[in-house]
Amino acid sequence: MKTHTKDRKPVSNRIIIFCCILLILLSLYAVLYGVSKKEINTRTEQFAAERWMNQDSLYNYAQLSCFFTSETGFNMNNLLSLSRSYDERMMSESLSSQSGTRLWIHGYSGQGKVSVDAPTNIQTQVTAVGNDFFYFHNIELLSGSYFTDDPMNNDHVIISEYLAWILFGSYDVIGKDVFISSVPYYICGVSKDAYSNGGIAEPHIFMQYDLYQKIDSSVFISCYEVLLPNPISDFALNIVKSYISYNVLDYEIIQNTSRFNLINTLKNLNNLTQRNIKTNKVIYPEWENSARILEQKIAYLLLVRIIILFMIAITLTFMIVIYRINISVFFEKTYKAIKTKVKNTKIAKAISNKRRKEYEEMEFH
Repeated sequence: MKTHTKDRKPVSNRIIIFCCILLILLSLYAVLYGVSKKEINTRTEQFAAERWMNQDSLYNYAQLSCFFTSETGFNMNNLLSLSRSYDERMMSESLSSQSGTRLWIHGYSGQGKVSVDAPTNIQTQVTAVGNDFFYFHNIELLSGSYFTDDPMNNDHVIISEYLAWILFGSYDVIGKDVFISSVPYYICGVSKDAYSNGGIAEPHIFMQYDLYQKIDSSVFISCYEVLLPNPISDFALNIVKSYISYNVLDYEIIQNTSRFNLINTLKNLNNLTQRNIKTNKVIYPEWENSARILEQKIAYLLLVRIIILFMIAITLTFMIVIYRINISVFFEKTYKAIKTKVKNTKIAKAISNKRRKEYEEMEFH
């Protein structure tokens, strides 16, 4: 039997337009969501808690960062005091590790500069680190390995790719020495370049904090990071706040965990103006500045996504209003078709036959 084309109802141009608009809006939303996720995933230093919990941890964990000015005088004695306090608090809360692994970790760092010996001395940025700094900052290495917080290898350093090329013309330089004030330091790793705000790579060295303190006695711990069990909301944050307290202008405590989730991004979106106003004297390290810039970027992307969702809702509303009769007929036909198919299934027929037999038996008796 031939189907006459004149019997087919042509698709309305308006429906095609509405569908195209919806498709474009949904595609744009998906792209912006993907961009947000990709940008967030690049900030690996913000996800130490997630990495730790993936190692079969018994508890939820929270990552916190504390930033200080030199006026606070935060030093190694404070670190030892914090270590004892954490252990005592874990015991009092009956928190323990059944697998024998550490229940908490922390790391610290300070910033400075050195002049690397070369035909023309090279002014080089220094990040002086201690404890588990490299767990929080799994810096990409082009060759070699991280150094440990161990007096046996406290002359080990990691240099940036840019510095390696200036000094040796290669980043395959593991085992060679870099000289600072004529003192040799063993190169154990080469890190991928970090770029300044101007997009320019800068020479950089990572070395142990104690080692750099001998070179520059004015260095101070400007960043302290800790990973603590967080069985209930803000448990870890309140512990750190109870042990670290200075003049509000000289320090800041940030909870890194979930800082990019939907709730916190909505809060940032509501406070973008206030966030741009600096209220303390803290100078943030490069990674924190990048994270704060990303928070703003993610907030703006969320705003655009909300606008897109609103436009999708308006488009669907117009479609429903204009084609409400067609939609009603469509659903009615669909319901009848489904009902007919259900009745014609083997299971439905078997149930119907069984009921008929039961009825006939009742009639016979």
